[in-house]
Amino acid sequence: FDPYRQSVAAQLQQFGYNNDFIGYIPLPYGSKNAEHGLLCINHEYTDAEMMFPASDDIGRPSRRAAVDIEMACNGGSILEIKKTSGKWHQVEGSRYARRISALNTEMRISGPASGHKRMKTNADPSGRRVTGTLNNCAGGITPWGTYLMAEENFNKYFIGSLRGHPEKTNFTRYGIPGHGFAWGRYHDRFDISREPLEANRFGWIVEVDPFRPDSKPVKRTALGRLKHEGAATVINGDGRLVVYSG
Repeated sequence: FDPYRQSVAAQLQQFGYNNDFIGYIPLPYGSKNAEHGLLCINHEYTDAEMMFPASDDIGRPSRRAAVDIEMACNGGSILEIKKTSGKWHQVEGSRYARRISALNTEMRISGPASGHKRMKTNADPSGRRVTGTLNNCAGGITPWGTYLMAEENFNKYFIGSLRGHPEKTNFTRYGIPGHGFAWGRYHDRFDISREPLEANRFGWIVEVDPFRPDSKPVKRTALGRLKHEGAATVINGDGRLVVYSG
């Protein structure tokens, strides 16, 4: 990593920014191995004043290159780690290693909101797929070994304005647009003036299968839309799974 020579291609192969959750899954799966496993880590958001040394990137970056690096930093990382001779190390060339990003990770939308007219955009007229995940706060590991990412303050990433649009009341409630980032200058989907329904596709719990790095993460709309602080799970005494989300 060289802070003076950052690029999108490099960041998509590097660790992301601002960790708000770390989950551990023992390997082999189903064991209680405390010395070999997967780390599932959220990268919630970026701080430009610490990311970019150049003065023109302090505050809210406006250059396309810096914006795309920010987008690549958001999301999550899956790493394989192992303890050998008392020391932890990352397993190089792991088949599980993966970066999930707001920039280019395609996801599937499932549940009752999938395909709804308020989820349909110009890029996705089906309303069943979306690129990326935003502001992943805490999360959880399910009993069946998947990784839950909780989308929290997604409103910050949108710019623009709505006038006379039916989503205006909904967006006002969520604080959309938050004007926290300049992504909408280069990506229409983050400008509600140009793509007024894209914001509805964020604020969900995302499920990732860490054992299938080529699989698409799934936004589980049955778990509700809000600024999720977390997604911890427990098997209740009656056998049902309970998901706690702040």
